[in-house]
Amino acid sequence: MPAIFLMCLLFGLACGQAMSFCTPTDYTMHIDRRECAYCLTINTTICAGYCMTRDINGKLFLPKYALSQDVCTYRDFIYKTVEIPGCPHHIAPYFSYPVAVSCKCGKCNTDYSDCIHEATKTNYCTKPQKSYLVGISV
Repeated sequence: MPAIFLMCLLFGLACGQAMSFCTPTDYTMHIDRRECAYCLTINTTICAGYCMTRDINGKLFLPKYALSQDVCTYRDFIYKTVEIPGCPHHIAPYFSYPVAVSCKCGKCNTDYSDCIHEATKTNYCTKPQKSYLVGISV
């Protein structure tokens, strides 16, 4: 009996890991403010991955809020702030961005997440670049 229980437990853990790959993932973003002389390249983490979901057959009979699917979203996150170099004195040179600490599969909260899956069209620099690494501007 204990061997069957152990096999079922291991199988359940393996399937759970295989079906949900929602984890903090490295991401590079470029901050290009029109008024500033430099573009800032920031390495951060975002939540990305696959969440197990099911398609409900009775879509016509359920209210819209019951039809939302789980997405990979932030469980815990912090904000970091960097200073963009080369900004004129009348422009605030600070930029804040989220850093994913942990992720979960759940409903997307529009208070702090962009819930629309759309490719970023301008994730590149058009000016000379400055890198931002672990709290030190290089």
